[in-house]
Amino acid sequence: MKNIDTPCPSCSPEKKEKKVPVRVIVSIGEKSLRIRTLLSGVIRVGDELVIDDEISGVAYPVHISSIEVGDKRKESAQADEIKTIWARAIDEVVVKIAISHRETTESIEMKVPGDREFIIGEKIKVDSRELKIIRIKIRDSGFKSRKGVVIKASDIKRIYAESGQREPRRFSKAGERIVIKKRESVWSLKTKKTDL
Repeated sequence: MKNIDTPCPSCSPEKKEKKVPVRVIVSIGEKSLRIRTLLSGVIRVGDELVIDDEISGVAYPVHISSIEVGDKRKESAQADEIKTIWARAIDEVVVKIAISHRETTESIEMKVPGDREFIIGEKIKVDSRELKIIRIKIRDSGFKSRKGVVIKASDIKRIYAESGQREPRRFSKAGERIVIKKRESVWSLKTKKTDL
């Protein structure tokens, strides 16, 4: 008679954790969807998951931005402890672009896949216009302006770009060319003298 080793289904370390229903509020552009989905294990802020809506059957790739346990916000929690998850859809995102024209700034938006990458210093085409990326504001973080840095669209709060269009030449009534100089920022630091 041979002995055969088989794992116990109820006490095996490979046993899958039970999935529990969790409420997820997904931001898609300007609107929000309330979804019930089944999750298990530890969920963390910053995780990227695919959330299946049990009612509609639609799947949403999302980025977890906040987790509510009881009446507190936490950085991570077990699925069965979570009251609500706030997330934003990342399959298609709206990227806001600020275009500087010397004294004025123009704001436009473009829809792109969430995994589309933007590179600081690259030229991009938006509505038949060519723009050069000079700086990117990252969600929940600071600015990146070093040439060559790559950032996914789903992580971008705003792109700052230059149009490359030159200002038209201006002439005075006497026919002399008027040159508009860019004003430099002036910073002053006031120090308080203290007696030692």
